[in-house]
Amino acid sequence: MIIQIAIVEDDNNQALLLESYLEKFANERGLSLNIVHFRQAVALLENYTPNFDIVFMDIQLPYMNGMDAARKIRELDKEVIIMFITNLSQYAVHGYEVEALDYMVKPVKYFDFALKMSRAINKLNEQPNSSILISTVDGIQKVYPKHIRYVETEGHHVVYHTTEGEFRQYATMSSVEKRLQPFHFYRCNNCYLVNLAYVQRIQGYNVMLDGEELRISQPRKKAFVQKLMDYVSKKNL
Repeated sequence: MIIQIAIVEDDNNQALLLESYLEKFANERGLSLNIVHFRQAVALLENYTPNFDIVFMDIQLPYMNGMDAARKIRELDKEVIIMFITNLSQYAVHGYEVEALDYMVKPVKYFDFALKMSRAINKLNEQPNSSILISTVDGIQKVYPKHIRYVETEGHHVVYHTTEGEFRQYATMSSVEKRLQPFHFYRCNNCYLVNLAYVQRIQGYNVMLDGEELRISQPRKKAFVQKLMDYVSKKNL
C-alpha cells in the first residue's frame, strides 16, 4: 500500500526538510509514500478529492491560512489525518476544531517528527473498514476504498482504477458492487461503478471525475443523480 501525503507549505526549504524526514521515516519503517507539495492551500483545495491519507498543513499561508483550509478540507473529507506545522504553537491549539491529530512547531526536529508520524500511521491503521483485500491476477492487493476512483468491466475481468494504479480481478461487477456499497459507490451504467467522492459534475449523460468522462445510461441517470445528491447532502452535515 502506498500512503498518500500532501505537504502544504509556502517555504520551499521547510517543504524539502519535511520531505527528507518523510523519506527517512519511510526507509526506517519499510513504508511506501507518495508525496505531493502544494505552495498554497487554494491549490490543494482546487478540485479536491479525498485520496490523501495525511496532510501536513502550514498555518501561515498566503491567500488562505492553514486553519481555514483545514476547515474546508473537513467539509470534503472526514477521514484524512491533518497535522499542522507552525512557527507559533498558540495558532495550533484550535486544531481540535478540525479534528487535527497533532501539530509541530518550527524548526521541526526529526525526533519530534518521527513521534508524530508514528502516531499518524497508527491512526491510519486503526481506521475502521479502511482497506480491503483484492485477489488480482498478480496476487493479493491491499486497497483503500477511498483510493478507488471507479471500477470498470473488461471482458471477464473488472478493473479497479485507483490513485495508485490499475488492478485487474476475475470477478463480476455485481459482486464488486455489493462489496463496495458501504463506501458510497454507485453504478452509472452496466460497465462502470463510480466512487461518488470523485464526481466533479454531471454534464448531460456524462459524469466527470478527475479529467475523465464516464457515460451514464439513460435508465440509470435519475437514480445516479439522486444518489449523488444524497451523498453530497450527508457529507455536508
